[in-house]
Amino acid sequence: MMPNQGWQQQQPQQQWGPPPPPPRGGSFAMAIVVAVGAFGVAIYWAILGVMRLFIPRPHVSEPLLVATLLAEKGGNGDLLAPLSIADTVLKLLAVAVLLIGAVLIVLRKMPGAFLVAGAVLLGILAAGCHFFYYKQIGWSGTSDTYIAAVLTLVVGVVAILPPVTNALKPAAQPQFGHPQAGQPQAGHPQAGQPQFPQQGPPPGYGQQQPPQPGYGPPQGPPPPGYGPPR
Repeated sequence: MMPNQGWQQQQPQQQWGPPPPPPRGGSFAMAIVVAVGAFGVAIYWAILGVMRLFIPRPHVSEPLLVATLLAEKGGNGDLLAPLSIADTVLKLLAVAVLLIGAVLIVLRKMPGAFLVAGAVLLGILAAGCHFFYYKQIGWSGTSDTYIAAVLTLVVGVVAILPPVTNALKPAAQPQFGHPQAGQPQAGHPQAGQPQFPQQGPPPGYGQQQPPQPGYGPPQGPPPPGYGPPR
């Protein structure tokens, strides 16, 4: 017979804390619209950048005409090549930043919104290079770069609005091991509840007890008159 092990004390289980409420005012649908808009503007910038790569600027295609215009307008011919290169590089950078930002927004990553917003600076710089290039030779230039810069500005401003940024904030995960407020912790009984001592076997359980008087085989010599006949 196994000795009584007593009552096993039941340990309270740890509680899952309730997750915090999601941020208010978030609209993932609006974030998707921003991602689609950023993708479309990136394609626009890509077309303009590829055109600058394959279609030569006036200072390359028509150097004599440009020299005449520089003499008449008093422009600086040394700025034409650097402004042209910077314009092309900035347009291609805007393409890369907008595409990466759009992908991150779809994946619900907060940096995506800031990348789309940062592309506004690239668009403004590209438009500035485009403007000052044609200003040197006295031409107005095409308006496609200005249109792309304005579209980038619109998408970038919308990308950092609270409905978009709130939708991209990661939801806080519930913490394990922290009991809720008002829940008793393990090993600490709640005040006001009766405490029951741990029950176990009674003292001396399982130990051999001495026999009581009158039990067991007779001890000592038998009394007279008992035993086998002689």
